[in-house]
Amino acid sequence: MRGRLTLFSVHTTNRLSTSKICRFAQRVRREDEQIYRKRKRNHFPSPLSHGDWHNINNWCPEVTWIYFFVIVINALVGLPINVWVLWLIVRGSEGVLASEIFTLNLAALELIYCLQVPLALLNYFVLNSILSKTSLFFNGLIIFGRPLFQCCVCVERYLAVLHPLTFLRYRPLRYRVGCLALVWMITFGGCLAFVLLQLLVYYALVVFIILLLSVMSFCCLAVLRALRSPGPGEGEGQGPHLAKKRAFRIITVNLVFTLATYLPLIVAAFLYSHISDRSFLTVDGTCYSISVFCSFVQPLHFLSRAGKLQCIMGH
Repeated sequence: MRGRLTLFSVHTTNRLSTSKICRFAQRVRREDEQIYRKRKRNHFPSPLSHGDWHNINNWCPEVTWIYFFVIVINALVGLPINVWVLWLIVRGSEGVLASEIFTLNLAALELIYCLQVPLALLNYFVLNSILSKTSLFFNGLIIFGRPLFQCCVCVERYLAVLHPLTFLRYRPLRYRVGCLALVWMITFGGCLAFVLLQLLVYYALVVFIILLLSVMSFCCLAVLRALRSPGPGEGEGQGPHLAKKRAFRIITVNLVFTLATYLPLIVAAFLYSHISDRSFLTVDGTCYSISVFCSFVQPLHFLSRAGKLQCIMGH
């Protein structure tokens, strides 16, 4: 009887010890997960955006080849069409220059980014912090500047359709030059902050993009509402109605491709603490690819409005 009690007490003690060990292991695992998530929040590694190519090769090698393919396509396609857009606007009349001033600056921004392709390729083969920061600065030009100029185009079309008196009041070139100076200052300031304060600026960028998307969505919906309820004397084929349709198309193109470019990255930013680095790099690479291909839409849309694509196609 005493032997049975001894065996029972030993068995019970072993069960209690095993239970304590399991609870201890679970607690340690939870603490490790909390520490890992805290480190991820405090150190947001986005090598694709930061030019850290050696980490990309270690975590997700295929992203490197995707990036190389995309930047080469960007240089081969983006360079000639943006030069063409700049040439058409600069060679046009003063009225064309004034009305397309934001498109002109957006094309110049895209052209600058196309010209930094050799620097991006050199950054892969030469491990240098100056090259990485320079490449990051040029990436910031696109990340901050492109949505800002697209938003300016949308607001301009919105004012032209729904607030024509305000649009005419601020139509002179000097007002637009002042607006452009402000946009370029914000863009360069964002680039410098992107180089120096990567993590904090990344989360601020998410808020920045959401704000711009909200403004562009408002402009799109307001013009759509005006289009569905034409004013007196605005028939389907008359000038004011056609101007509204044209403004609606321009705003919609900017809004759709801005959403396609930045929405996946915004979602990934909120899910970053819960996904692996490899998954985030895949999302980051996908967003970059979409961003590059979407950059062709604005100049092609301008060339279509200018009637140049019809000339190429023989129509």
